[in-house]
Amino acid sequence: MPDPAASADPFASADPFASADPFASVGAAALLAHWGLPAPDAVHHPGEGTNNSLVVVEVAGASYVLRGYQNAAIARVAAEHRFLAALAAAGLPFAVPSPIPTPDGRTCVPTPNGPAALFHYLPGRPPRRDAGTLVVAGRMLGDLDRALAALPNAVSPYDWRHPLSEVHPAVPDLAELAAALATALPTTAGEDPGWLPAAAERADVAYFRLWETLPVQIVHGDFALSNTLVHDDGSPSAVLDFEVAGLGLRVTDLVVAVSLCTDGWWTPGAAAAADLLCRAYAERVTLTSAEWAAFPDLLRIRALESLVWRCGRWRLGQASLDEVRDRFDTARRIERWLDTHGPTLVDDLLHR
Repeated sequence: MPDPAASADPFASADPFASADPFASVGAAALLAHWGLPAPDAVHHPGEGTNNSLVVVEVAGASYVLRGYQNAAIARVAAEHRFLAALAAAGLPFAVPSPIPTPDGRTCVPTPNGPAALFHYLPGRPPRRDAGTLVVAGRMLGDLDRALAALPNAVSPYDWRHPLSEVHPAVPDLAELAAALATALPTTAGEDPGWLPAAAERADVAYFRLWETLPVQIVHGDFALSNTLVHDDGSPSAVLDFEVAGLGLRVTDLVVAVSLCTDGWWTPGAAAAADLLCRAYAERVTLTSAEWAAFPDLLRIRALESLVWRCGRWRLGQASLDEVRDRFDTARRIERWLDTHGPTLVDDLLHR
């Protein structure tokens, strides 16, 4: 199995401009042959994620998931799978994806459009968006972060402690990106992307400071309700999609969850949902006052990371300009909201 350190850029695929579904050019039957399985009896497309492709295949009465990775080379995927094996042995109260090795021991195989892997199908359904679900999700994330904290840093597939200019290999220069966006996105109400480099510089300064002072551990990095499964009674079944798991600040997992699990957390109507999620998480993990106080800075950073990542995918033909516009508008809106309400947010978090 390749050494992940052998790749200077762990997110560079063999064809960095590949955007097609890897199963379209290869076919599920040809891929399953790597695992010694016959052609599938049925193939289901449950829907595309924003960063990968997957299909559910039925083979001789058993269900599997074929996943294609658009953003990572073989070595990077293999490192993720070794990490998943360690996490699966941590005694979690729910399942995590379990890659199936081929007869020769590999857990991923190359395709013309990036690596592909086979997983056991995990039962469950996507959760509903309601108060009870947010409580379950907060506790799931807390249980997950406790297990991740117990893993040695050496099993982490990546280290996310770097500036915004290193979030995506296709966006190495944020000033140049701002200029490109100024051409690609029409300005509205006097707004233009020129604020991005200065905002990124401020975010990097804050991030560097927080790395020196806050707890660091392996984090999931993309905890959304869409990346969880629950049983019919609403109890936890599985946490999915560890593609961006890696070393980071412990509190960033909750910051990301607030960003992704609540609709417009900065609006009055969503404040209660964010509070439910945070309180449920705190039942499992005790964050320090410094971690709660870092929320405004980390919410800014999260919005900017999401924008830069989506811009990188747009440049590679893997995302639309509308997706970039949505991330841009959200990041700018969050920046303005936090300029006014950040101190109040910290006070609310510290006195919950």
